[in-house]
Amino acid sequence: MYPFSIIDPNTLMLIAIGVFMVTGLFMALAYQIRGERAYVWLAAGAFAFALGWSMTVAQNVIGVNLVTVPLSNLFLLLLPVMLICASLEFLRLQGIGFALITATPIVVTLFFVLRLTMEHAIIPGALTSSLNGAMYLGTAWIFSRYAYPRNTVANAIIGANMIIGAAFILRTAVLLYGTIAPHAITAEVISQLLYATLFLNLICVLAQALCFPLLDFIRTETELSRTNRRLSHLADRDGLTGAYNRRAFTVRLEVELQYHRPNRMPLSVILFDIDHFKQINDTFGHGAGDAVIQAIIEIVENTCRKTDIIARFGGDEFTVLLPDTEPRAAIGVAEAIRVAIAESKPGVPPQNLPTHVTCSFGVAGLSKQDDTQNKILAAADAALYEAKRGGRNRVFPPRGTASHHPRNSSANTAPDQSAADQPKLDQPAPAPEALPKAASRR
Repeated sequence: MYPFSIIDPNTLMLIAIGVFMVTGLFMALAYQIRGERAYVWLAAGAFAFALGWSMTVAQNVIGVNLVTVPLSNLFLLLLPVMLICASLEFLRLQGIGFALITATPIVVTLFFVLRLTMEHAIIPGALTSSLNGAMYLGTAWIFSRYAYPRNTVANAIIGANMIIGAAFILRTAVLLYGTIAPHAITAEVISQLLYATLFLNLICVLAQALCFPLLDFIRTETELSRTNRRLSHLADRDGLTGAYNRRAFTVRLEVELQYHRPNRMPLSVILFDIDHFKQINDTFGHGAGDAVIQAIIEIVENTCRKTDIIARFGGDEFTVLLPDTEPRAAIGVAEAIRVAIAESKPGVPPQNLPTHVTCSFGVAGLSKQDDTQNKILAAADAALYEAKRGGRNRVFPPRGTASHHPRNSSANTAPDQSAADQPKLDQPAPAPEALPKAASRR
């Protein structure tokens, strides 16, 4: 037993062999489950490490020979080499081929040098320790530079490799000092250094073996969360404009109604569409129509508050939900949007509209405690029809109007046949309980 030994060295080596065999099997199983190729490198490194110490233990039986010194150290060196490859693979970095090409002549040279010096007391240990230390420190450098984000698990891997690397470098320095002062470094000291290095190596490499699956789990959870956010964004957003789509708008409207109704708070909805949008598409092409829709959303976003919910309701029809807003104030917002759109000059940044564009607006609000979103949207749709009927490029109800619900009688009146209008494509106004249909009025 040595001064700070917990168990004797041979028993520690046997434990290390068994532990790393199990670790290699665990990594192989993790690869089968996850398909992460970094686990292949870790499994190979763990098996090589177990095989190397098996050959070292055999030295007690068959003595110093080609297998127990050069070949065993070669397999022990494969662990940090495989660890570097696993780190590069796990962090999705290039350079595995370069690492293997660089390591191959080093390992081959090490084998032949150890073959010539295997009877020497110091040279084999100093040579293998220096190479092991450099490679463990190389793994620490890879993670410290490229691991993102730098979380606790990544820092644990960096710390473990730095501890192992420092221990091997320290062992190298002590052994090299033994070549200068051979009487100061006895066989017992050399054995104690080997024991301490093996003990640290066993603990730190096992810690890393656990850290890699933890990092894999954290990365998978992060990627899953990111994917869910993207899917949620795609489900809630219009692909052309980035504004909310109809489904997301109706969900948000229902949520706001559940809050505003019992608290007797005001809530308003603006529904509007582009005048003669079909003619824009027919004259300038659908690309120009898409540009117009995008420009409209940009104008609305610049005009409304951050708390207002803007959506592309369908086709060329848009909605704005204004929480905690009286219909009178919502009419003013709709008028401000109308003016901003009507005054946008074609070809002038930032909108760069292909032609002069106007919009018609209908405004409705929460008037009764039993109002549903169907009623509010139907009222806004009827108001939009009144704006179309009144000549387009206007807001209904107009400013100063107390009621935000258009009269049913006027909503069912025949469309105005003013000569200023384009050929009529208007549809009859929907019944009050009906949901508005997108792109029904051009």
